[in-house]
Amino acid sequence: MSSLLVLTTRRIAQETRRAQEIATAEAIWYRGWRRRVAFLTLRCGTVYLAGALLVGASFALTGDKAEAALWGGLLLANAGPLALVYAFWMREEGHW
Repeated sequence: MSSLLVLTTRRIAQETRRAQEIATAEAIWYRGWRRRVAFLTLRCGTVYLAGALLVGASFALTGDKAEAALWGGLLLANAGPLALVYAFWMREEGHW
């Protein structure tokens, strides 16, 4: 048998430990990533609901206040979650 194919038991244990450390580190990273995505979803949902409530409340107002509340709510409900997703993406990529 070729000497390149034979590994010592010490080397096998070292490679096994390294593989376990990598698997553990990946599991920790994925757990953290799932937590960050869950909080992002919660924040986006909260911003969207706040905008929707503002739009709904604008129907009870009159005059310029109603128009400002309507457009502010539409902007918050539609652009707010997108801004949060963009900020999350930039932070994950390491640009912020």
